[in-house]
Amino acid sequence: MSWVKEGELSFWERFCANIIKAGPMPKHIAFIMDGNRRYAKKCQVERQEGHSQGFNKLAEVFPERLFCLHIPS
Repeated sequence: MSWVKEGELSFWERFCANIIKAGPMPKHIAFIMDGNRRYAKKCQVERQEGHSQGFNKLAEVFPERLFCLHIPS
């Protein structure tokens, strides 16, 4: 991560980067998108809209550059 200055990363980007640096490289990472239906019900929108907004928030919180970190083969 030498090409990214630590101050340019968000809290969650630093959190994930530190997890990755702490041990063996994981083969995969999963995010459990829990609560989208409850969110949709609370905001009185269709269930699918709740899922769409949840995905958009995930994409906002974990931008593409987080997944472009150097991964040794």
